[in-house]
Amino acid sequence: MPERTGDKVIFSLLEVCNSIKKTLDTRYTSRFWVRAELMKLNYYKYSGHAYPDLVQKDDGRIVAQLKGIIWKSDLLKIQSAFQRNVNQPLTEGIEILFEASITYDAVHGLSLRIHQIDTTFSLGLIEKEKIQTIERLKNEGIFEANKNKSIRELPKNVAIISVETSKGWADFRQVIEPYISYYGLFFMMFPALLQGEGAVSSIREQLRRIQSVAKEFDMVMIIRGGGGEAGLSCYNNYDLCHDIATFPIPVLTGIGHSTNLTVAEMVAYYNAITPTALAEYYLNIFKTRESELVWTADSISKYTSLHIQQQKNHLNNLLTHLKNSSTRQLSSMKSAIEQTVENMHLSTQQVFQWHTSTLTEAIEKIQKNFVAYVSNQQKELQTITRIIRIQHPENILKKGYAYLLAGETAIKSVSQLFKNQEITLVLKDGRALGKILHVEKNTTNEQEKEETRTDN
Repeated sequence: MPERTGDKVIFSLLEVCNSIKKTLDTRYTSRFWVRAELMKLNYYKYSGHAYPDLVQKDDGRIVAQLKGIIWKSDLLKIQSAFQRNVNQPLTEGIEILFEASITYDAVHGLSLRIHQIDTTFSLGLIEKEKIQTIERLKNEGIFEANKNKSIRELPKNVAIISVETSKGWADFRQVIEPYISYYGLFFMMFPALLQGEGAVSSIREQLRRIQSVAKEFDMVMIIRGGGGEAGLSCYNNYDLCHDIATFPIPVLTGIGHSTNLTVAEMVAYYNAITPTALAEYYLNIFKTRESELVWTADSISKYTSLHIQQQKNHLNNLLTHLKNSSTRQLSSMKSAIEQTVENMHLSTQQVFQWHTSTLTEAIEKIQKNFVAYVSNQQKELQTITRIIRIQHPENILKKGYAYLLAGETAIKSVSQLFKNQEITLVLKDGRALGKILHVEKNTTNEQEKEETRTDN
C-alpha cells in the first residue's frame, strides 16, 4: 500500500512496477504480430534462451527499440522452421515478422516475448534482396563481367578466401594435394568469415587485399564448407556481388550447397556446388591440357614414324630405279663406245690419207706462192735501187748541179748565209772555197714563183 506523508501519496518502486504490469496485463490480453529488425540475438548457450535486441530504423537511424525474449522451447521450434524453410538459421541483421505478447518484470522491465516467427516473411525478404541485387547488377551492365574474363591456360597461382580450419578447405586440399608438386601449384590463404553477420565485410576486405596484388594471381576461389545450407543470405548482398562481378581476375566459388544459386555464384566466373567439385573442376583444366599435350606428342610421334617410313620406302624405290637405270645406261654407253671404237678403227686410215693429200696440196700451193712472192720482191727491190741511184748526189752533180756547204752543213736557204761567211762549193769533179759578199732574198712574188717551180 502507498504511504501518506502530509498531502503526498508515496508509492514504492515495486508498487509502480506492479501497477504497470497490471495495466499491461489488462490492456494486452492477446498476442499480436510485430515487424522489426533483429539487431542482435543475444543467445545464451547455457540456458538455451535468447534475449534479442529489436529495433526499427528510419534512414539508418533507430526510432524504436525493445528487448525481446525467446524461451528455449520456442527458439528450438523457430530455428527448426528457419532451417527447413529459409535454409539458414535465425541470424542477426535481418527483418522478421513475429507473433509476440507483452511481458513486464519489475527487475527486467518491458519485453516482447516472441512465440513464433513467420519464416515465409523472412524468406520473402531474402528472395527480394536477391532479386533486387540481380536487377541492379544487370542494369549496371556488370552481371556477366567476371564470366567474360579470360582464364589463363595454366592458372597455377590461386588466392583462397576461406579458413584454414574449414571443412570445405580440407575437402579441397584432399583432392588437390597429390597434384601440387606435379603441376607446380601455389595457393595463398586470405582468411575470412564465410557466413552470418560480418561475412560480407570480411570477404570484401580480403577481395580488396587480393586486388592490390592481383597481378600475382591467376584466379580467386571462395571456399566454404561444413555449414550446409545455413547462412547463405550474405552471398546475395549487392556490395559483395558487385565486388565479385567487377573483380579484375576470375573468381570461382565452392560454398557448399545444392539448392538455389546465390547471386555471388551467379556472377562468379564459375561456381561449384561443393569445394570438392571445385577442386575437380580446377584440376580438370590441367588434366585436359596435359591430355592435349600427350595427344599432340603421340600424334607427332606417329606422324614422324609414318613420314620416316614413307621417305625410307621412297628412297629404296629411288635406289632400285637408279640401280636399274644405271645398269641400262652403262650397257648402252658400253655399246656406243665399242661402236665408236670400231668406227674410229675403220675410218682412221681414210682420215690419214685425206689429211696427207690435203697437206701435199697445201705445200705445193705454198711453194708456188713463195716463188711468186720472191719474184715480186726482187722486182720492187730493183726499182727502188734505180731510184736511189738516180737521186744520188754524184749523179745530180754530173748533170751540172752543185751544192753549198757551211762547214759540213748543207746550205738549203739564204737564211743560213751571212756576209763574209766562208762556204764550200761542191761540184762533180771537186770543190771550191768562197766567201759571201752579199746576201739578197727573193721578193714574196718571186719566192712564190720559185716555190711553184720547185713544186712542179
